[in-house]
This record gives sequence, C-alpha cells and structure tokens, in this order.
Amino acid sequence: MTAPRKFRTTAIAMAVLLTGANTHVPNAVAIAPPVIDPSMVPPDGPPEPDQPMRQSNVCAQAITVPKPEVDLPTAGFTMLNITRAWQYSTGNGITVALIDTGVNPGPRLRVLSGGDYITGGDGLSDCDAHGTIVASLITAAPQGIPMPPPMPANPVPPPLPIATRPAPDGVAGVAPHATLISIRQSSRAFEPRNYVFDNAAAHKKAGTVATLARAIVHAANAGAGVINVSVTACVSAADPLDQRAIGAAVWYASTIKDAVIVAAAGNESEDGCAQNPVANPPTIGRTRDWSGVRTVSSPSVFSDYVLSVGAVDTAGAPISKSLAGPWVGVAAPGVSIVGLSPQDGRPINAYAPVRPGEPSVALWGTSFAAAYVSGVAALVRAKYPELAAHQVINRIVQTSHNPPGGIDAQVGAGLVDPVAALTFDVPAGDRLAPDAATRVLAPPPIPSRPDRRATTVAAGFAGVIVGIVLLASIASRARRAR
Repeated sequence: MTAPRKFRTTAIAMAVLLTGANTHVPNAVAIAPPVIDPSMVPPDGPPEPDQPMRQSNVCAQAITVPKPEVDLPTAGFTMLNITRAWQYSTGNGITVALIDTGVNPGPRLRVLSGGDYITGGDGLSDCDAHGTIVASLITAAPQGIPMPPPMPANPVPPPLPIATRPAPDGVAGVAPHATLISIRQSSRAFEPRNYVFDNAAAHKKAGTVATLARAIVHAANAGAGVINVSVTACVSAADPLDQRAIGAAVWYASTIKDAVIVAAAGNESEDGCAQNPVANPPTIGRTRDWSGVRTVSSPSVFSDYVLSVGAVDTAGAPISKSLAGPWVGVAAPGVSIVGLSPQDGRPINAYAPVRPGEPSVALWGTSFAAAYVSGVAALVRAKYPELAAHQVINRIVQTSHNPPGGIDAQVGAGLVDPVAALTFDVPAGDRLAPDAATRVLAPPPIPSRPDRRATTVAAGFAGVIVGIVLLASIASRARRAR
C-alpha cells in the first residue's frame, strides 16, 4: 500500500529528515547492541523547537469509510479481549505520556498538556491526526461498550446529557481510566523556517533526534509511568547516525525515573526504513543476533530499556512491512484501526486522499500496534504497582503468544495477551535488564580542583614582604625630605 506523499498513516519516521533522501537498499552488516553513555542525557527544560518552524502543508483530514465498521468494536479490541481485561484493570491512576504529533482533546479524550517541540505550544494541537488516533487507542473513553467504573482515586467526569450524547461506536482505549499527557514532537505539516528545498533534503520536516531525546526526558520528569513513542528514526546500519542522546534519554527514563517505554518498530518504505532480513523458518539463534541488519530503528534499538512493538493483521500474522530487527519485543494489531477525529471527535478509520481521484488510505502500521501495548502496560502498572518498569515489560513479554520458533525478528515474543499479563503467575524477574550494567559507560569522574594552598600561602607571604619593603622605602624618603 502506498500512502499519500504529504501524510502517511504509520509511524512517522525521521531518518530522511535528518540524513537526506536515501533510495537505495543498504547492505546488511553486523552491529553490536548499543552502549549507553549516561553523560549524554539531555537537559530538561520548557519544550521548544531547535529552530523556528513554519507550517508548509495543510493539516491532514481523517475521514470515515465503510470498512472497517466504526460502530462495532475493532478487530484489535476483540483480538486482545480488552473487555475481559477491564475486569482486572482499567489503568486507573497511571499516567501515559504520548510523544507524537500532538492530541486534540475532546469529551472522550481527557488530555493534559506536556509541551510542544514544534511551535513551543502546549501539545494540545494535532495537525496530522496521527497523535489523536494513537491517543484514542490508549485512553479513549468507550461509547456503548460496558466497562467497570473507575476507582475513587481517579474519578471520571459525569457522562454527557442524553440529549447531547453521541451514538454508540467501537472506539475505546485499552486503558480508558489512565491519564494522558500529550507532547508534540513531530509533524509532517511543519518544516524549519529557513529550510531551502533541495534533492539532498527533500523530505526535511519538523522533528529531530535531539528533540526526541529531550521529549523522552521531559516525559519521564513529568511523572509518566508509561511513555509511548510512535515516531521512529530509521538510519542505515552501514552509516549510523549519532543517537547517543536518545540512548541516554531512554536509559534515564527507564532506570532512573522507572518509566515503561513502548516504541513502534517502524515500517518498511517509510522514509528510508529498509526491511531487515527475516529468517525462515524462524529460529532463536538466527533471528536474535545482530549480524544481518540493514536499518537501525531508534529508539527501538535500545532494547534493554525499550519495548519495541511489531504489527500483525487480524489473523495474528506479521504484517510484511512491519520492520524486523533483533530488538523487536512483542507484537500487537496494526490494521483495521479506528480512532477519534481531531476535528470533531467522531470515529474515523482512514485518511482523505490528497488529490482528487486518489483512494483514501486506511490506518495501519506499528504506530498503532505500539499504542495497544502502551495501553496494556498501563493496565499492568495499575494492577501491579510494586513492579519496576523492566518487570512490567517482562510480564508482558512472558505472557505473549509465541511464534513457532519461540521468538522472531518481526513479532519478537509474539502477540500480547492483556488478560494473561494481568492474571498469570509470572516471576517478577530482575528490576533492571541483566545486560544493562555491561552496556552502560560510567561517565568520567569530575576532575578534582588542584590543591593550591601552598601557592596561596607563598603568594601571601611574598605580598607581605613586598608591603614591608615598600613602607620602609616611603619612610626613608620622608626622613630625607625633612
């Protein structure tokens, strides 16, 4: 499927924004799991762009088409058995930060401001519709789908009067009682104000590795228990970009601030994301090594701290364009997506064509699969508040439905199972990833100040001698003058 040039409905990749257009398929190379340098954690501060931005495209228009039906629960909602999962948790008391294209709030999307790295605003504006749809999958209040009431600690506003209540539909977030914080970090509708079009940077848009790293740190400092990153930076494994700031940011958010970070694995053909080799038949030994990588997907590559999510279809089979890699942790539905419109809050399931005569574009991709898993992480954190972030990820991974080989490069440990994650007897496991300690560079010690006490005393003593000599000279001249 080919998405419109201006607006793609999948994970918003940033590779070409940062490195220029790259149309050839890179060769597979052997890479090592990344190493973290804690000294590279970016400072937090008020969200703002790296440089002045301007709007260069019209805002995306989301529409409703006959399929998938918007008045019935979505295929993903049914596959994951969310209604039954609500018997054990609804995400009450958990804060989910969404780093995306912003969110337009509405009666069914109660969203807090997290800031804006595009215009310096509040993050509650979505020109791309992508962020609002992702938010719908995480926390949208259901309309017509029965669910338990929230716990008293996180009350939900009273329902709308019957006269103004919309007709029931199939839109419902996995964790409808969780609190959402919107951080706008990327947009295809904006570009740097001083940008000059040329072939080497034909797709340069708003959002960089630097602002993504800062957004992750900002979300962690805002108290998010779960951070959803449905933007992907894809770079060639043969010509890697310096992503140490992102690595340090996810290390900080996961280990220091105890946030569960869920990231989209990325989609083949999306702005330079070339597909990585997928072993057939899938086997553990051939698919979890790092020897055959064409495209590095970030922040997914930092798998000690990030739960990377691939996408499956309504039958549970991997979507061919879901980017594979040794870092992929689990999978979730990535097709038949229905969300809320950023314009009027009605249910939508496609993007309008950019040009007359072109077809509409269905919503699909790993962005939306990651949203499902972020909702599951919120359910688990609410049910098991004593678990650390890595232990929450462990519970989700251990209860997933494994592929034939036990694990593979496209779906990781397999399709997530919210009910199993909430009810199975799973050992908590390590509070930090076992390999994390060996992949962290200790920052260099701060050099101590040299001991200058002897020099200071000597200088002071010399000053005293010079003063005595000067006073004696003045007194001698005065006596001669008399």
